[in-house]
Amino acid sequence: MGKSLFGRLFLSYTGIIFLTLVVISLVLSALFNSFYYTSKEKELVSQGQEIAGLLSASPKEPQNQEAVDLILRTLRSRSKTRIIVIDREGLNLASNEGSSPYPGLRLEPAESQGLLQGKVITWRRHNPRLNETILAAAVPFSVGEQVGGAILLFTPVADTRETITAVRRLILYAAGVAIFLALIPGYLLSRSISRPIRHMSALTLEMARGNFHQQVPITSRDEIGQLAENFNHLAIKLEQTVNTLLKEKTKNESILANLAEGVIATDRQGRVILLNPGAERVLELKQDEVLHRSLEEIKDCPSLGALFRDAMAAGEQRWGELTMTGGKLVLLARVAPLWEEKKGIYGAVGVLQDITEFKKTEQLRRDLIADVSHELRTPLTSIQGFCEALLDGVEEDRVAQEECLKMIHRESLRLNQLINELLDLARLEAGKVNWELNPIEVPDLFAGVLFKLKPQLAEKQIRVEQEITPGVPVVPGNAGRIEQVLSNLLENAIRFSPPGGVIKMQATYNENEVSISVSDQGPGIPGEELPFIWERFYRVEKSRSRALGGTGLGLAIVKQIVENHGGKVAVISRQGTGSTFSFTLPLAPS
Repeated sequence: MGKSLFGRLFLSYTGIIFLTLVVISLVLSALFNSFYYTSKEKELVSQGQEIAGLLSASPKEPQNQEAVDLILRTLRSRSKTRIIVIDREGLNLASNEGSSPYPGLRLEPAESQGLLQGKVITWRRHNPRLNETILAAAVPFSVGEQVGGAILLFTPVADTRETITAVRRLILYAAGVAIFLALIPGYLLSRSISRPIRHMSALTLEMARGNFHQQVPITSRDEIGQLAENFNHLAIKLEQTVNTLLKEKTKNESILANLAEGVIATDRQGRVILLNPGAERVLELKQDEVLHRSLEEIKDCPSLGALFRDAMAAGEQRWGELTMTGGKLVLLARVAPLWEEKKGIYGAVGVLQDITEFKKTEQLRRDLIADVSHELRTPLTSIQGFCEALLDGVEEDRVAQEECLKMIHRESLRLNQLINELLDLARLEAGKVNWELNPIEVPDLFAGVLFKLKPQLAEKQIRVEQEITPGVPVVPGNAGRIEQVLSNLLENAIRFSPPGGVIKMQATYNENEVSISVSDQGPGIPGEELPFIWERFYRVEKSRSRALGGTGLGLAIVKQIVENHGGKVAVISRQGTGSTFSFTLPLAPS
């Protein structure tokens, strides 16, 4: 209880009241004690003066015992106070008991001197003989022109103490009742102060859990009420601030989560404190696995960790191209230090951009330029050489001239075919196609292509086997382009098949698509070359391919035509066992 505000307030309130009443009780007791003793002394003095007046008015002979006894008997009924009359020499003449009940009672010399001078003397003194404290008063009386003696009045203090003790007990009872009655308003006051604060304390815990909707009831307009009002205002403002921060946090998290680039943040020691999904995807890591670990300790990230350390050491942005995962991943990393006015540099943040495809595209562009230049240079060199021979008159024979012209014509056709195929491929890759789609019968497609390539088949004595699943449905497509695809695949099969070989053409279907394949008995393609077979100007054996008349663009055009029809291309090949090229065409929706 003493640890709570209510307990401290209640105990403090009770303690103050208790201490106040105790002090008041002690003061009242002391005042009453002093007042009572003073009143008693005045009473004794008053009685003594009354007796002294009677004695002064009696006969002048103090030895007249009968007269004195009469006066004392008269006073006896009026007071319980003991009275002794002494003459000037201090002799005991009489008392209200007939004899002195307090033998051994003596006056101090100073007191006797004061009495002789006509002064009234009072005192409290312990009588060792009687072992009792007495309250006494001595009043002088006159006989003629001088002090004839004194009346000594005294009473035991015990009777007075009993009265004072009873009064003190009454004061204590009154104080106890007052304390008890004061506990009720003290309890109510302490609770009225502590209840709003206790309520605020409970609400702070709710606010810590994210609940800002509860309010403290305002029951007064004092400081506690003002505090409750300010607390409610604080809760509203805090809720608005938290909601704003949550929106900003959600927005930042959404931005980080949807960034294509990877974002990594580290502390001053280079330990990871943030890894967004983009960075997880690029680095093939999970945030839970690398959180609070140093970048330099993470597999494949030492160079990245060194870049972060360099940026923090220099206090400025650093960037670099990093090759990771055995050369399969190329990153462009930009790292900037995190700086705060009071803390200084407390970490770094880096943006990682995967430029692997960009690098591949750059390499392909360079390869394309080199390949195109090489492909153009060969026919142009031939044309140039034969033209120079004709112009120089080297070939004067008519037959030789005709051979030169035929060679120039063949190379110009080859050059024209290369340019047309490049332009055709560029249009296909750009998606600039507007083909008219017609129903295509697969048997008719096979027949048309075989008829067109019949001379080439006959020249190499190659036999073609057809396997068409019965009931192959009609597929939508551009007949000319699909025929171009099949012709290209069949031409390649003829080109690479040995004389007298067999080529197999198949057509199957399922509920979604029709699949067409061309299989040859050629030398096959090495497994490591298969992923690149559909790229422009790619040849497995470049010298042999050129000797066979290929440009290296046919399969790239096939892939683009099929994909523009919504289909897919595929190849299965093993070196020395031939190759199977296939493509699919989707059926028209029912």
